[in-house]
Amino acid sequence: MPEGTLEYLKRRLDSEALSEVLLPLPADFYSGISGYSQKLKRSVGSGASDMAVRLAAVQGRLIESMVRQLLQLRTRKAMRQNAVLQLLPEERYVCSAEQRFERRFQTLVEAVSAGQPSFVEFAHMTENQRSITVRFVKHVNELVGLDLRRYGPFEPEDVASIPAASADILIAGGDAIEVTTRDDV
Repeated sequence: MPEGTLEYLKRRLDSEALSEVLLPLPADFYSGISGYSQKLKRSVGSGASDMAVRLAAVQGRLIESMVRQLLQLRTRKAMRQNAVLQLLPEERYVCSAEQRFERRFQTLVEAVSAGQPSFVEFAHMTENQRSITVRFVKHVNELVGLDLRRYGPFEPEDVASIPAASADILIAGGDAIEVTTRDDV
């Protein structure tokens, strides 16, 4: 990553915003920015002045904002132009989730408007069978999921995969927090 990483990132963002077509990025673009961010965080260790810590925090927020804008701009442009294969692998990773969402969204709308209750039922069943991994922060007595199976009891710091509907209730009530698993990322 060249010196002046913030300026470099800003130039790339501005160029992409002004271009109608998807511009090429170096293969190590995101890893380079990430490496710079890591060095920035390390540079403000325990002995750093308050001013250095604040400056590093500002730089971190600027990097986050510009990366977010660039990624959104590039993925939207690629999807609109049917040019997803021109994206970097990290960007394609993000696009694949968005494409899956768009397909599911469109399929459900079409099924409802075309009078296909079997697909609607399929979507309903699939969602009801979805599990979420949670970490408990409080004691929770045994519960019965929508699948009529018994779960628990659970103690603080226990981790379990439970039906999404039950997990949502526990999370909303402050009894558990969602754990991000490799499948979720």
